[in-house]
Amino acid sequence: MKKITLASLAFAGLAITVFSTSCNQGEPDKLPTGIIKADFDTAVKPQQDFYQYVNGTWLKKTPIPSDQSAWGSFNIVYYNVLDQLKTILQDAANQKAAHGTLEQKLGDYYSIALDSAKATKEGIHPLDDELAKIDAIKDMHTFWSESARLMKMGPDILFSFDVEPDQKISTKEAATFGQGGMSLPNKDYYLDSSRAMKQIRTKYLEYVKNIFLQMHDNDKQADMDAGKVMAIETELAKGSMSPTEERDVHALYNKMTFTKFSASAPSVEWETCFDSVGLHNVDTVVVNMPHFFTKLDSVIKSTPVENWKAYLKYHLISHFASKLGDSLAMVNFNFWGRIFEGAEHMEPMWKRAIGNTSGSMGELVGQLYVKKYFSPEAKQKVYDMVQHLITAYKERINTLDWMDPATKKAALDKLDKVTLKLCYPDKWRDYSKLDLKRDAWVLNAIRVNEFEVAYVMGKYGKPVDRTEWGMSPQTVNAQYDPTKNDITFPAAILQPPFFDPNRDIAMNYGAIGAIIGHEMTHGFDDQGSQYDANGNMIKWWTTKDSVNYFKHLGVLIRQFDSYVIDSVHVQGKFTLGENTADLGGLTIAYYAFQNEMKEHPEEVKDGFTPEQRFFISFAQAWRFNIRPEAVKSQIQNDPHSPTVFRANGPTSDMKEFYTAFNVKPGDNMYRSDSSRVVIW
Repeated sequence: MKKITLASLAFAGLAITVFSTSCNQGEPDKLPTGIIKADFDTAVKPQQDFYQYVNGTWLKKTPIPSDQSAWGSFNIVYYNVLDQLKTILQDAANQKAAHGTLEQKLGDYYSIALDSAKATKEGIHPLDDELAKIDAIKDMHTFWSESARLMKMGPDILFSFDVEPDQKISTKEAATFGQGGMSLPNKDYYLDSSRAMKQIRTKYLEYVKNIFLQMHDNDKQADMDAGKVMAIETELAKGSMSPTEERDVHALYNKMTFTKFSASAPSVEWETCFDSVGLHNVDTVVVNMPHFFTKLDSVIKSTPVENWKAYLKYHLISHFASKLGDSLAMVNFNFWGRIFEGAEHMEPMWKRAIGNTSGSMGELVGQLYVKKYFSPEAKQKVYDMVQHLITAYKERINTLDWMDPATKKAALDKLDKVTLKLCYPDKWRDYSKLDLKRDAWVLNAIRVNEFEVAYVMGKYGKPVDRTEWGMSPQTVNAQYDPTKNDITFPAAILQPPFFDPNRDIAMNYGAIGAIIGHEMTHGFDDQGSQYDANGNMIKWWTTKDSVNYFKHLGVLIRQFDSYVIDSVHVQGKFTLGENTADLGGLTIAYYAFQNEMKEHPEEVKDGFTPEQRFFISFAQAWRFNIRPEAVKSQIQNDPHSPTVFRANGPTSDMKEFYTAFNVKPGDNMYRSDSSRVVIW
């Protein structure tokens, strides 16, 4: 079960997992701490399109920067963070810090990442030794020796592996295996016969060919090698699950002895792979997709060694393309940035270097970030809000007429046991064994990945560390982890438009309050509801309550299935978890806000009641411009709905919104009682 984030369109090398971030030249954009009426589109009534009413003028006057596929609140907040990180990392790079200090590690990584002239001059030569090892493969034994090395270095080849909490014994770390080895985001890109997918495949083949041309293949050989890669990946796709199928947490949990697992794919030299990554004495494994490994075995048997050599070369160079000089970086961008996401230009080097440094060593950067920029007062304010939200959640659960007392008791227990990870860790990760140099960006990237693999594999057989963070303090995002029953709110998200300790409570609850409630609700969405208070995947609902709950969720699926953007339908089932969290988060935030209003009443401000300001703040946080290519990619790959529906969807389900803005039958924002989703 993956940790669930507030937004998860991820691009390589960024500390932020929302979207690739940058801005136009000049000062960072600012987002409002309060309401800016000039950003509204007053030609649109709130009862017709609330998102457009709140954000319409801002959307019209705010272009997407040419090096971006999308631009909105999260991007602008992260750009402010990026500016702060630039100061921190530049200071580290300019120091002559003692070897082994965090300043030396960060300074060396960042400075060599900035040196694009050196990277361009060297090209793929830092990887010559690795390419020579691939060329030297002569049989399947040497193939597996080299494949195991590459797995440790970073490229996604053949299959995925991890050590993570056992879904049914959440105190124990388990070796977990799943599908992998494909560059395109999911199986549909290889197998779907639609015109759009065929066009993507054609462009992808061109991209793979260009990677081989950068390795000095001639045109004919590059064509042949690209075809070999495509054939292998297409076969792997045939054994893979779709993103929607992967939402079934029970289908992903297949625990078996290692002996049984290895027998399902005897062509894999498992011991060679395990030895390479430092995974030893494995007796039991969790397999996410058993069928994939049966398919993998047949692909291994039917594919000639020479084809596998082409596959490994491509994955090695493609994985590190952005770190191998301007030419390969542009080849990489032209496909993944321009064709896939619609960006017009590549980000400048300093932004890519900062994002990758922060993403590679999150808690090293985080220590300096928190020390320089974070306010302890904000942490206390957020902690207090979380307590109010938990109280409101309990009150709402106790009033539910569709939930039996036994289920209510278990749900309340889960809320009582949720662990709060706010702002920054109480203890930092140990990076003392990570040795970095100022030789080549790609070599440092490999060192970091090998360090991370050793760190993760070292967890096997040990108790789960429930204090460990899955996000860095400078990440503009939030997260719920069902196996630990914890929520994480990094320091960087605690700024406008999401949070300001000095503004009215209506605005804070509408934005950060709804986000906190969103993460809490992930503990009760279609996936999180399968885990108990201790993080174990076990049935804790009565059968009657479970049936009733999924009836409610069925209405939500149909609601989002009906939404269309750029002629593409949202996938209601695929986005169900995030849509449930958005609705639950907004609902709980509203009632926590109302509870606080009893003690700290607020008046009309800027012409809006506190209730109206609450909903305006929510919609304002989701303002977002996005390119058509990026929308299509998001709907295909991201379990989060486009932001217009994240704003209008939950509000149109809430009677409290109807009251605040006088929404009536016949209005576009109005939904009939039978089509309105009320859960918490």
